[in-house]
Amino acid sequence: MKSALFSVRLRMLTPGGVTAPEALYAPQDTVPLRRDHNNDVHLPGSTVAGSLREHCARYTELAPTERLPELFGPAPEANERRAASPVGVLGTLLRSEKETSSAKRTSIDRERGAAANTKLHHTELLAAGTEFDVVLRWDRPDERLDTLLRALREWRPSIGRGTTHGAGKCQVVGLGHRVYDLADSKDLLDWIGLTSPEDYPTAQPCTADAADDRLIDVELRIVDGLHIGTGETETDSETGRERSPALKRDGEFLVPGTSLKGVLRSRVEYICRVVGAPTCTGRNREDREDHEERGNCGHCRPCRIFGFSGKEAHTRRARIAVHDSIVTEPVKELRQHVAIDRFTGGAREKLLYTDEVVTAGRFRLRIDELEPLDEPEPAGASDSAADTTPRIGTNRLLLETALTDIHDGLVGIGGRTTAGCGTVRVSDPDWQRPAEMTELAERLREEHV
Repeated sequence: MKSALFSVRLRMLTPGGVTAPEALYAPQDTVPLRRDHNNDVHLPGSTVAGSLREHCARYTELAPTERLPELFGPAPEANERRAASPVGVLGTLLRSEKETSSAKRTSIDRERGAAANTKLHHTELLAAGTEFDVVLRWDRPDERLDTLLRALREWRPSIGRGTTHGAGKCQVVGLGHRVYDLADSKDLLDWIGLTSPEDYPTAQPCTADAADDRLIDVELRIVDGLHIGTGETETDSETGRERSPALKRDGEFLVPGTSLKGVLRSRVEYICRVVGAPTCTGRNREDREDHEERGNCGHCRPCRIFGFSGKEAHTRRARIAVHDSIVTEPVKELRQHVAIDRFTGGAREKLLYTDEVVTAGRFRLRIDELEPLDEPEPAGASDSAADTTPRIGTNRLLLETALTDIHDGLVGIGGRTTAGCGTVRVSDPDWQRPAEMTELAERLREEHV
């Protein structure tokens, strides 16, 4: 009998981590990271196994006898007895822990288009650069061993909470393995001597040309001012007045992926509504009735792209991840505005507001593909027999169109977009408007969910 052990070293490229919302030790309105009995941050083996199984399922070009998903157990089916997975996750080890940070999150009221009341909360995050060792065991390894090693090197998981706005993105930076032949006395002696995870094969540095999962990566330029607040106020050290500070991370102005994702989703839903395509945010009676029948949706095209979490049991993870972005070369300005007394028409007393606004700067919009965004186009789908250029997928075209609307100033980013803030322009010289925008309406109407 033979047994194989693997050590896979994961490095976090973006802040994130697996959270424990059920933890009793967490402060109020805070979602903490999952920790073990020593209070060390913990990466559950179930999270690793699920991510690996999903990753291995993407190698569809392999012969049936070489397929990898079965190594991590069959997919769960109703009334079906499950067998143990051939490859088991023995555990995970935290190798390099850095200080954790806290990110503020809120939910949006879909009817009002503004932040929902009592939904502001904090999420604890591990810093980028944190490393974990994942230890795997495979009894009776077969001819798929080399294929599995290739898959492990090309594994780039997004782990934990907030993966759809870029949190928890990792890459493999080390891989070690050894196959023990238990019929050989030396291997058997070494196997018996494995008393702790430190004795497992050492993860050697490795690199792999993993497939690029970027859908959109463009630079945006702030035109008239950008204000993304923290939800709290602070006292200005110079004037002594209360002000609304802009969101920062490590002292740098931040445009969170949640804000960018929300703007894109809102615009995609608007495009679907105006062309008559199904969407769960329709305002006529038929759309509302259909919305209720579907359990608050989760089936329309925007829900399939951006995910859904409703009152019913069914939920759907987004197919894309929209990353946080740091503003480079920012220019800060304090802008004041006052509330108006609707009776007198003058300024109301004690209602002078001060906002910290970024009036110039640049940041990047990066969207990654978590799972296939569009089905492959069938052969011969091009309008012209002479045109061999493959058509861009409808969902990808929707995102590109929404980006074009942002560039044209039809929709803003951040707060106070109705008062002259939030306009940005695409500044990448290589970016072009999608040529297929003219056929988007027809392509959206073709599908009735």
